[in-house]
Amino acid sequence: MNSNNSTLKWFEALGQHRQKKQAIRKYKFNWKTDYCSMAPDKVAGGYSFADACYRHDFGYRNYKSVVGKYYFKKNHKGRIDKAFLRDMNTACTYKPWADPYTPAQRKKLKAACKKTAKKYYQAVVALG
Repeated sequence: MNSNNSTLKWFEALGQHRQKKQAIRKYKFNWKTDYCSMAPDKVAGGYSFADACYRHDFGYRNYKSVVGKYYFKKNHKGRIDKAFLRDMNTACTYKPWADPYTPAQRKKLKAACKKTAKKYYQAVVALG
């Protein structure tokens, strides 16, 4: 779950879900999400944690359903939370082709994005 391959496979599955393909529907995954719950999905600088939060919700809901809450917390929660942090940090590397910010401003915005990602991660570790 902490690899680029895992991320690509998840987006592939999400695409199949959105296209209502039987190849993915047969697994009866829970695709519901509230994205970043009550925290903002978008942060200053054009960064978005929406996909990271969606994938995190997917991991929590489906692992709990398959293995139960006890084994989820014991064996899977930490891995899903680490993938969440990785996904958010990846989102913090976004840079639009027509960036309206100077390199110095972008550097500060990226640092603020990573700081926010760390806070979101700490929240799910503590409360999730």
